[in-house]
Amino acid sequence: MKNLQIPSADSVIENEDLIIKLIEKYARPASEVILDDVDLRNLLKISRRTSLEYRKKGIFKFYKLDGKIFYILEEVIAGIKEYGKQYENLENL
Repeated sequence: MKNLQIPSADSVIENEDLIIKLIEKYARPASEVILDDVDLRNLLKISRRTSLEYRKKGIFKFYKLDGKIFYILEEVIAGIKEYGKQYENLENL
């Protein structure tokens, strides 16, 4: 199985400006910003396959409507932060 480069909590901080701009663009809090899979891949600079692997691993909670995948920005941020904490704990072993 291919090793995936999982975004760490640091990557969320690096993309914080972009996330803030997204929230301001929609004039809504992160809990109300809905992203489709393309938006997510562009935001995190990941491939379609990588976003699929993240969904399979349960890193990102997602919703499927008529075959299209959607995410809530707040849940994406929480997933990255949680996985980042778990990943850091594994590195310290």
